[in-house]
Amino acid sequence: MSAAPGIRIDPERCVGCGLCVRRCPSGTLAVRGKKAVVVGESCLLCGHCQAACPEKALVVAALDPFAGEFASLATSEDWLAPGACDPGELVRLLRSRRSTRSYLDRPVPREVLEDLVRAGVSAPSGHNSQRWAFTILPDREAVVFLGDALAGFFRRLNRMAANPLIRLAMRLVGQRDLDDYYRDHFASVRQALADWDRDGTDRLFHGAPAAIVVACRPGASCPAEDALLAAQNMLLTAHAMGLGTCLIGYAVAAMRHDRAIPQRLGIDRRETVYAVIALGYSSETYARVAGRLRPPVRFFHVPAKREGTGSTGIQTTKG
Repeated sequence: MSAAPGIRIDPERCVGCGLCVRRCPSGTLAVRGKKAVVVGESCLLCGHCQAACPEKALVVAALDPFAGEFASLATSEDWLAPGACDPGELVRLLRSRRSTRSYLDRPVPREVLEDLVRAGVSAPSGHNSQRWAFTILPDREAVVFLGDALAGFFRRLNRMAANPLIRLAMRLVGQRDLDDYYRDHFASVRQALADWDRDGTDRLFHGAPAAIVVACRPGASCPAEDALLAAQNMLLTAHAMGLGTCLIGYAVAAMRHDRAIPQRLGIDRRETVYAVIALGYSSETYARVAGRLRPPVRFFHVPAKREGTGSTGIQTTKG
C-alpha cells in the first residue's frame, strides 16, 4: 500500500455523493460536511474512487495518464459496463489469436510497441502492486542481439548436457533437470544453433522484427501471474492491431538462469523476467479457429451432512 495523501479532492466539484467512499477497498475516504475527505493512511492506488466520481472531483496523483495515452489507436475513457460488449466477438478474438512463426520484413512502429505496453498495464495485479517492467526491442538488430546472447547460453548448456559424467553427477545429487533437457531438447537446440551459426536461420524468434520483455520489479505479491496477465493483454491487443505474436519460453528460461543476459538489455538486476514476446506483421493466414484439448472441469458443491457417507461434493465432467 501507498500513503494516502496522494489523493486530491476538489471541494468545489465534490457534491458529497459518497460513491468514492463506497468503492474504496481501503477505507481511506469518508464524507464529512457533505464533502469527500481523506481519513485513512493507506491507499491501494486502484483508482476506484477516481473512476467512480461522476463530477471528476477526485484525482489519485500517483496514477499516470500513460496507460490511456494511445497513439496508434482510438479509444475512450468511458467505462464499459459488464455486458456492454459483444461476448461472441471477444471469444472469437481469443480463439483467433495464434502463435506466429513467420513474419513479414516490415518494422513495427515505435508508437505501436508503446501502445502494447499501455494495453499490458491495464491487466490486474496482485494487491494492485503494478510492479511490471517492460523492455522493448524495437527492431530486428535488437532481436538479433538478444538471439546471440541466448545462443551463447544454450551452447554452454549443450556442452554440459552432452557430457554423461556431468549428467550422472547431477543425478547422484537428486537433480534430473539436465537429464530431462538432454532427452527432450538437446538435439533440437543443437540443430537450431547450427542453423543460426550457418546462415542466421532463426528458430527461436522466427525472424520477428521486434520483441517485448515483460518482467516484474521487487514488491509484487504474485509477480509471475502479474506479468503473464499483462502479456496476455498484449497478445490479444497485438492481434486486434494486425500483428502476430509468439511467447518465447526458451528465452525466459535462459534469462532466468543467466542473469547477465537481461542486464545486457539494460534490465535492472533486481527484476525477474517472466515473458518474452516476439512480434511483427504475420505472413500467416488461417481459414478458421481450431479446438483445444479438453481439460478436466469440476463443480464443487458442499456435501449434505449425512451420517456414514464419504461424499466429497466434487463432480467432474467427462472428457
